[in-house]
Amino acid sequence: MKLLAQIVSTVFQPLLMPSLVFYTYLFHVDNSSNLTEKGRSTVLLLIFLTTCVIPVFIVLLFRFTKVIKDLHMKERRDRYLPFAFISVFYILVTYLMSRQVWFSPSMAVIMISMTTVVISTNLITYFWKISAHAAGVAGWLGFIIVFTRIYSSGNTLFWPLVIAVMLTGIVIWSRLYLNAHKPSESLAGFVLGFLVCFSSVLLFV
Repeated sequence: MKLLAQIVSTVFQPLLMPSLVFYTYLFHVDNSSNLTEKGRSTVLLLIFLTTCVIPVFIVLLFRFTKVIKDLHMKERRDRYLPFAFISVFYILVTYLMSRQVWFSPSMAVIMISMTTVVISTNLITYFWKISAHAAGVAGWLGFIIVFTRIYSSGNTLFWPLVIAVMLTGIVIWSRLYLNAHKPSESLAGFVLGFLVCFSSVLLFV
């Protein structure tokens, strides 16, 4: 069970969530974008590279140079520099993408809300070890639920919703099983991610 928890915790890390969110939005919500199928795939690849691959590479670099003790960052102080870098990087990515003609206002709201979750998690981490995993996966769940409400017709969100609900439970379980977080820290992360992402789309899209 420990191996399973470690795999889940590693694969479904918070940095993967923006890619899952944009995949859901671009490919499961009709009229979400005027882009062609190839264009949507290109956008998704760009999101994956800038919000997941590059930040992961930097975290690996921090570990290689012994800035952090381990990749799981079990100690709160190990999270300070990586989380701060990722926050700044997400702000930069959001700004640069918002200047592109293909980046719709809805996409901007989605990206800004995810960046808000990242920054909030970073700030809270200086005082308390809130669960970034729970915040990330709950944000994805919040997006899907609000998408089903706003785009009530012409969407194929049933299975993404089922998967998101299951994955939310599994990811939070993995963090608790590994003693990476207390239940209160996971709950706080869930509430933060869900409320920010759900309310942002509900109010501004």
